[in-house]
Amino acid sequence: MKLLTYYAPKNIKQLTEFLSTKKTGAKILAGGTDVVIQLREHKIDPECIVSLKFIPELKGITEQADKIIVGPMTTFTELAESPLIRSKAFLLAQASASVGSPQIRNTGTVGGNIANASPAGDTLPALMALNAVLTITSDHGERQIPLKDFYLGIGKTKLAADEFVKLITVDALPATGGSAFIKLGRRNALAISRISMAAVVGYSRESNTVTDCRIAAGSVAQNPFRLHKAENVLVGADLTTAAVAKSVQAACEELSATLGQRASAAYKKTAGPVLVHRALNQAISQVYDNWTQQA
Repeated sequence: MKLLTYYAPKNIKQLTEFLSTKKTGAKILAGGTDVVIQLREHKIDPECIVSLKFIPELKGITEQADKIIVGPMTTFTELAESPLIRSKAFLLAQASASVGSPQIRNTGTVGGNIANASPAGDTLPALMALNAVLTITSDHGERQIPLKDFYLGIGKTKLAADEFVKLITVDALPATGGSAFIKLGRRNALAISRISMAAVVGYSRESNTVTDCRIAAGSVAQNPFRLHKAENVLVGADLTTAAVAKSVQAACEELSATLGQRASAAYKKTAGPVLVHRALNQAISQVYDNWTQQA
């Protein structure tokens, strides 16, 4: 590994000013669980490393009205253990808890997971199912991008060289909602996801219908994506076994169209609908549990 220039700004102003002078050649370091490996394997060759470790504004979890604001330097452990996330964005806590080992979860960050743009990023389907919106910052100002529009392929995003993710905003689920995240790997522990699924279900007791359904798949395409046809089948329907089955069938068609004929397609075409079914059933079960607690 060659010698690199290392810079550790203390606040966002210092960070934006530095990146504005290093429009090429700078690599941002969040938790380092991906970047350090990429450096060792010579997959990246930056001129300097910019650490976000000492910027307090990039950390923390807060609630604002019906939204949850997450700093990009929040670790997976902090997300998994946060009472707010577990209460109002449970699938994100599940996804965070599924990442690697305790050491990786203690170090790795949600912002790094987002910016790394891996097809197997565990938190990405959960974030998409929560309608995540990224606040992107540079010396020129700020802009917001929905996470679903952020990716351009494996390892590719819409971040310019002088930009960074400042905030992640997700929907806080209502007390009557339910959610779930499920992933399959080659083994039970420390496994990179072969396929993952996130689901959010909202239900109205007054109308007795599903008011909201969001399903996102990971490790299926170059980037995670929403299964909109499957979602639309369930919205407006009763919470019945038949309605869920129709949604799963629609998901099966969407997944099959995306997977094509590559080597892993046969496995994922079979496993994908099963994961959709399990995720929806777990989310629905959570809806019923919430009703019981409120009764």
